[in-house]
Amino acid sequence: MAPDPTAEPAPATPPTAGSDTPEEVPEPDAPIAAVWRGDLIESVHRGRYVVRDARGETLDSLGDPGGLVHLRSTAKPFQALPLVFSGAADEFGITSEELAVACASHSGEPRHLAAVRSILRKAGLSEDDLQSGAHPPIHAPSSTRLLRSGEKPRPIHGNCSGKHAGMLAVCAHAGWDPAGYRDPQGPLQKLVRRTVAKLCALEPEDVRLGGDSCGVPLFALPLESLALGLARLAARGEAKDFPEDLLEAVRRVRDAMLAHPYMVAGTARFDTRLMEETDLISKSGAEAVFVAANPKASWGLALKISDGSSRAVSPAAVAALKKRSVRVPAWMGAEEITDLHGKAVGKIASLL
Repeated sequence: MAPDPTAEPAPATPPTAGSDTPEEVPEPDAPIAAVWRGDLIESVHRGRYVVRDARGETLDSLGDPGGLVHLRSTAKPFQALPLVFSGAADEFGITSEELAVACASHSGEPRHLAAVRSILRKAGLSEDDLQSGAHPPIHAPSSTRLLRSGEKPRPIHGNCSGKHAGMLAVCAHAGWDPAGYRDPQGPLQKLVRRTVAKLCALEPEDVRLGGDSCGVPLFALPLESLALGLARLAARGEAKDFPEDLLEAVRRVRDAMLAHPYMVAGTARFDTRLMEETDLISKSGAEAVFVAANPKASWGLALKISDGSSRAVSPAAVAALKKRSVRVPAWMGAEEITDLHGKAVGKIASLL
């Protein structure tokens, strides 16, 4: 899959903000999770999900699987693929653990930061080259230590720094100006867009562009296409139309995530816990979008909570996975609500 940035069509023009005639009006999603306070439902979250296999067959769904969804960080495993098939990972000796952090929304713990720094160092770059924006580490103890040290959060502490380090490494390998690695019309982001389209069986112009919080292009596509992309990422040989270099990249990214679930998220995070307890690939994104994939059965799940509430992701995802006969520990998927005295007063659970 040779890097050919000239093959990419121009991005579609997004609808004007505040327009009275929005381009698309999504169909109502279905009740998917709820908050109980005592015996009464206090709040309800709506959402949709779809499960597809690597051949494109829909195995299960709720709501409209064809509606567009912003991928947010669920795209990171796709965005990491050029790091491998470009030859950058081999040139720079990127390890499996470092490849996993390139797929991560990491917690900013010491092992995560060490892996990101290692990628940059091997590529002849530094923290100064990161343009991912800064926020405190997600991991509370790490954030507290940073605060007590008197340091301000830097881009490396942000959850997207592994993704950005991987993108920078591709530029260093290809001879592209690393300063322009975020440019939607630059060679790297055109390559990434084509890669996302290939995994999801779309044309590049069908992958809609927006802006993500970390400053790189944000992708939007049908939820069912996202599920297919995850199924093809997880599949072991079923994606017959992939060139050999892309197949190898898929294998290495998939295996890195499976081997290093801690690097994909972090201490006590849902993705890490789910991958540790199952044989699944798991990746969450902002605004309550979630994906999982089963490498043994070659299917992918894509889920979106309508209101973007992250508290509904775990119960809805676990319930959908259980419908696929995934053995998930009983303590996952429902969260007890306690009062200020520690007494149980309710729960957050699935409606599936």
